[in-house]
Amino acid sequence: MKQIYFLTTVLFLSCIKLIAQTTDVVTGLDSPAGLLLNGNDLYIAEEGAISKIDITDTSPTATDVITRVNAPFAMVLNGNDLYFTERNKISKIDITAAAPTATDVITGLNGPSGIVLSGHELYFNQGTKISKTDITAATPTATDVVTGLSFPFGMTLNGNNLYFSQGDKISKIDITATTPAATDIITGLDFPAEIIFNGNDMFIAEESKISKINITEAIPTPTDIVTGLNNPYGMVLNGNDLYFAENAGDKISKFNIGTLSIGKDTESSSIKLHPNPSLDFIQISGLTKTVNYTIYNMLGVKINSGSIATNEKIHIEKLSKGPYFLAFEKGHAFKFVKE
Repeated sequence: MKQIYFLTTVLFLSCIKLIAQTTDVVTGLDSPAGLLLNGNDLYIAEEGAISKIDITDTSPTATDVITRVNAPFAMVLNGNDLYFTERNKISKIDITAAAPTATDVITGLNGPSGIVLSGHELYFNQGTKISKTDITAATPTATDVVTGLSFPFGMTLNGNNLYFSQGDKISKIDITATTPAATDIITGLDFPAEIIFNGNDMFIAEESKISKINITEAIPTPTDIVTGLNNPYGMVLNGNDLYFAENAGDKISKFNIGTLSIGKDTESSSIKLHPNPSLDFIQISGLTKTVNYTIYNMLGVKINSGSIATNEKIHIEKLSKGPYFLAFEKGHAFKFVKE
């Protein structure tokens, strides 16, 4: 029965273009984690090495850049210097060298797994805090930025905001603040690891899927994009192609985020569903004509249908609590939550 429900859900979500089709890029890797794109070269942090592939190759083959490194994970590039986290330190290599050799940047850390660079300041997580160091210093030292966190993991910068995953949520800090304080963006996720931005959309690698949220929403609601994955971690964008590492699947895969777009007859940045979550009713603003809709539950089962014009109400007070999809006949869809 569960398999039937799963198939129904996949077919439904594919129909409204919420579930993307993935393609294997390279297989046979050793627990790939972090990814970094430099031109056509995709650098891959594996269990004890950093390798790379040329993404323009028809059948990419991984080539070792450096071996005998201790569980490299996150990477960032500064000129020709590739900085990367190891189990208890941050190291760097010169990617233009014929045989790169790792140099310690800062040691004595507590399991760093995420790094971002802002100017000459390198931000990284360790233990229950986020720290930073000046990479131009003769002897870089760690300075605490924010403490008391729940073991932060993946990190990314968007303007002055440093977003990071921790526990079951995504939080952020303003790195320009005198005393940065963490603000939660979304909670209730499934062990979020890495995060990446595309405009206002944040893609999130969770335990077995990649989801996304719109950070401009007052209460962001996640939408599943790809499910059934083997521990996705690092993600990078190349145009519309989102590459991601499947740590437990020993491979790099990709999907095209352009296939997630909706038909232009009903799609517009001004079309909004509100309120969300809601107890009694939902409305759609920004429609230019009356459209037919169908409400599905998370199993892909049809719950209700009808037609709606802009700002008309759809009553949902009789629905059970939980998440639903509102799908227009031309393809556009919203996920909403009944309180």
